[in-house]
Amino acid sequence: MAVNSSLVRVPGTGELSLAPAGTAEPPDATTPLPAPWGGLGLSTEDGVTMARKVEKEGTSHWQQLTPARYIYKSHELTVKSVFQETKGIVLGAYFGGLKFAETATGSKKYRAEISSVPKGDVRALCVDWTDYISETEIYSHRLYVPRAEVSETEEAQLSRTQEARWGLTFSALAPEQGSTILAVWLTNDPAVILSAPATAAGVPDGPALARVAPSMES
Repeated sequence: MAVNSSLVRVPGTGELSLAPAGTAEPPDATTPLPAPWGGLGLSTEDGVTMARKVEKEGTSHWQQLTPARYIYKSHELTVKSVFQETKGIVLGAYFGGLKFAETATGSKKYRAEISSVPKGDVRALCVDWTDYISETEIYSHRLYVPRAEVSETEEAQLSRTQEARWGLTFSALAPEQGSTILAVWLTNDPAVILSAPATAAGVPDGPALARVAPSMES
C-alpha cells in the first residue's frame, strides 16, 4: 500500500489575485506578486473551490455496445470564492470591469457606472495557498491562469447581520496565439515529484518545482 500521512496537505491560508490578461507567469510559488497584480483580500472560511470538467461522448456502434473511443466536447476549469472586502478590485470583478473615479479632485467622493450592455472583462488569475506544517516544512502552491473571466456571480445580500459578500466564479479561457496551456501549477512541494527518491521520513528529498498545464486536449 502506498500510504504516506506526511503527504496530506491542508491549505491553511491563501488568496486570489488578478492582473491584466496575459500578465507574465510568476517565476515560482513563493515570490510575492508584484504590480500589476492585486489581491482580492479576505474570503469566507470555505476558501476556494476549484473544478475541472471534461465533457466527452462515446462513439456508438452496430457491432458492439462499448464505445471504441471518446469524442471530447468541452473542457472547463473554474475557480470559485466568496469575498468579504468591499473594494475596487472586488467590485470591478463582480460588475464586469466597473471602475470608480473621484467626482472632483480632492472631493473624496466616488462614482461608477454600471452599463446596461455587458462587456468582456478578461483577467489573469492567480490562486495562492500555503500549508504551514512546521518551521521547516512550509509548502506553497500557486495556480496561474493567463486568461480568465467571471462566468457567474452569486447574490450579494446587504444586511446589518452579516458583512457584504461577493461570490465570484472565474472560468479559464482558451489561450491565445496557438498555445495549449490553459493554466500552470507552480509549487515548492516535493511531494508532486512522483519519481523522486524518498528520504527516511518518506518525503522526496529536496525542493522541487512542478508545472502542470492542462490543455484543451486533456
